[in-house]
Amino acid sequence: MKHHIATWGPRIVLAAELVLFAVVVGHVDAGLKTEMVDGQPFGQCSQAQFEAIGLAWLGMTSLAFIGTLWSVFRRGKWLGLALFVLPVIIATTMAKYQEDRYPPCWDRPAEQSQR
Repeated sequence: MKHHIATWGPRIVLAAELVLFAVVVGHVDAGLKTEMVDGQPFGQCSQAQFEAIGLAWLGMTSLAFIGTLWSVFRRGKWLGLALFVLPVIIATTMAKYQEDRYPPCWDRPAEQSQR
């Protein structure tokens, strides 16, 4: 039984992390969706959706942390470390790029005046 956990455990953790990665990347612009209205950025988003993506992000990074710790004590540790860390690095880079381009839509003056 212990052999099955050692074999399938990291794979299951990696699969769960990649599912959360797909959710985060698919919705990285939640709360950042932008249109231009009268020269001002105007967003159609909900802060609750942005918070849900934040929880998915937290889950993804937590699973990555567990996976990297698990990888340190295995034979192919560098491959394991890369597999668990790369999705977090990619998602963080994508989100930072999006955040630098557009502020969250609930912080925009054009949207505040529409409410």
